[in-house]
Amino acid sequence: MKSPLVFTSGLRRFAWLPIVTGLICIGLGIWCLCSPMDSLVIFAYVFAGCLCAAGLINVSLALGNASVGWSWGWTLALGILEGICGIWLFTLPAPVVTTAFIFFIGIWIIVAAINALCESFVLSAHSVAWTVFSVLLLLATIVLAFMFITNPITGGVAVWLWIGLSLIFFGAYRLGFGIRMQQYARAIDHKYS
Repeated sequence: MKSPLVFTSGLRRFAWLPIVTGLICIGLGIWCLCSPMDSLVIFAYVFAGCLCAAGLINVSLALGNASVGWSWGWTLALGILEGICGIWLFTLPAPVVTTAFIFFIGIWIIVAAINALCESFVLSAHSVAWTVFSVLLLLATIVLAFMFITNPITGGVAVWLWIGLSLIFFGAYRLGFGIRMQQYARAIDHKYS
């Protein structure tokens, strides 16, 4: 086990990454709710770009946390998968990318939310309130994404509601997780200084 000061240095150094991904997800969720069908192709390509960026961020986070003793393997695997899927979406022609995007985003949200559940349990020993809040947000995210996947085409406008809310809930979790990482780093600093 690394020393607590090395651990907090890693927390402080990478706490901005979940905050950025959270803000991106919230922004995409709001955009999805505001202009559902008008910008489907644009939204698909923006999502592919964000997926590539999230993949790079997750790989950076995983490699950075490998030196401070966190369980980083799932984050690395998710980052690699996000990068590959983002590049794959960019290679599809426009009519196909929209259809693939509709199914892909629902599956991605579920996988990312399950990974985030594991992240939230890492900090569960330090804050019960955080664990309850994050688990509720992530379970709501999974339920909304599952509702989207089970009936994507006939759902009409409801599809965009489910996907927009899923992205907003997941983004809120990521934002809270980044803030909680910073608070936890400060608490360890106070304890060992």
